[in-house]
Amino acid sequence: MPPSTLVLLDIDATLLDTQDAGVVAYERASARHFGVAFDFENVPVHGRLDHENYADAVIRHGLEVDHRAEQPAFRAAYGAALAEIATELGGFRACPDIEPFLAAMVADPSIELGLLTGNWEETGRLKIRHAGLDDSIFRVNAFADHGEHRDELVPVAVAAFAALHGDFPARTVVVGDTPRDVQCALAGDAIALAVATGIHSVEVLQNAGAHRVVGTLAPTHDLLEFIRHG
Repeated sequence: MPPSTLVLLDIDATLLDTQDAGVVAYERASARHFGVAFDFENVPVHGRLDHENYADAVIRHGLEVDHRAEQPAFRAAYGAALAEIATELGGFRACPDIEPFLAAMVADPSIELGLLTGNWEETGRLKIRHAGLDDSIFRVNAFADHGEHRDELVPVAVAAFAALHGDFPARTVVVGDTPRDVQCALAGDAIALAVATGIHSVEVLQNAGAHRVVGTLAPTHDLLEFIRHG
């Protein structure tokens, strides 16, 4: 019997803590590729797609280039910089309670796991692997590559689920740490489970309209009941 519930997890500050490695990697990559280090001070990047942050930075720094034409080379430079930083840090940290939470869902045949993230695919998976997590458990995914805005990503993942299983999920749950995760869940008619392991408080996530907000992804049993049944 195919799974009935699709659970889509954000990466940064939901699955793992990169210690701002992504921002530092943007700075290094832009310095190498454009000769100008991108400055993200006071720029809200959390919950946005990588290509949104990249394009905005190119425009904000007055670089007279076609950011679309330059994106493949920048992505390669960003990936190399991120791998360097991961090595320098000795890897990234998994978020509190995420490992038993993932293990419980993998063991449940009614649940299909996927990623819904603002990361480009290759660097999103790199982050997961450098946190000691198994990225192969996420089979139905929506990355930054799959939309122009985060609100477009739930339907992408739902369609991938249908292509894999021959039917749509009865229930889709988005797990994330930012108001944008909550917003994209609501835009995609999904359930928003928000976790305050990032920069946003429980109160902020509640005010964003999340169906449920927790401090960490524990206790696992209680959260699995919510994921399955609400």
